[in-house]
Amino acid sequence: MADKKIIPVFLASDENYAPFLAVVMYSILVNTKSFVEFYILDGGISKKSRQKIEKSVSKFQNKKITYFNMQEFGLQKFPNLSHYSTNTFSRYFIPKLTPDISKAIYLDVDTILTGDISILFNEGINEYPLGAVPEDFYKNNGEFLKKNIYQKYRNPDDYFNAGVLLLNVQKFIENDFSNGLINLTLEYADKLNCPDQDIFNIVFEGKYKRLDYKYNYIPDFYMHYGNIAPLIIHYAGKKPWKVLDAPMSKEFFNTANKTTFALKIRYILIKNVLIQNAKQFKSFLYKNIKLPLVKLFFCKRK
Repeated sequence: MADKKIIPVFLASDENYAPFLAVVMYSILVNTKSFVEFYILDGGISKKSRQKIEKSVSKFQNKKITYFNMQEFGLQKFPNLSHYSTNTFSRYFIPKLTPDISKAIYLDVDTILTGDISILFNEGINEYPLGAVPEDFYKNNGEFLKKNIYQKYRNPDDYFNAGVLLLNVQKFIENDFSNGLINLTLEYADKLNCPDQDIFNIVFEGKYKRLDYKYNYIPDFYMHYGNIAPLIIHYAGKKPWKVLDAPMSKEFFNTANKTTFALKIRYILIKNVLIQNAKQFKSFLYKNIKLPLVKLFFCKRK
């Protein structure tokens, strides 16, 4: 039986990411005894996908699922980059959506849990607005922020990844951090590289609690960092549904296969691999045969 502790977990997704939303939710519930309140920052999930998500986790009794329609929050005013959707900014609104909770977890949906999420939730952040894991393994994002976006940013080595956040909701409200994040995003909209993540780092530089790497374990980088037992695996680099050689893809599919999206996710992988191989083949033809693909097949044979 679940204990009385309630853990609020926020996840942002549109229709395209609905399958992976189901995977991370399943991974949380299968590893957690506490009651989990899922708040879905919904960027356009279809009714059919909602039903499949809920069916994926139907056997677990220690949960509640609430959807917030983020399309009503004016996300269209934020920058829409090819590698990010505007729904990524929905995490700014968490304190506005649930002002009565004191602490919450935000997770990107390209994550899975390997253990009890209450371990992260129990981290003390009373004097901090948030807790996050630094990206000191990957210097590019922090250096780009300082050089090209916000020259007042002092320490690129202190740049953190915003895919896993432990939020002190009451401090956000007291200091009006949500509006600060929104206004700064609009001011720097045409310069951002990692949109909301860059803004979080500007606002909270030197103000956040540095969390252990195990809470935001990015396999592409941390596999070279020695013995770290991850609680949260974050596929921020190579994604198991996009490439065949993604590190720790076995852990992802072990969970994905237990959801109603199992076949869909495998189809997505096959499609991505075929597209990628087609691009590589086309590039090979251009570089080595010096002919466009169409000409190659339709030129006259002697």
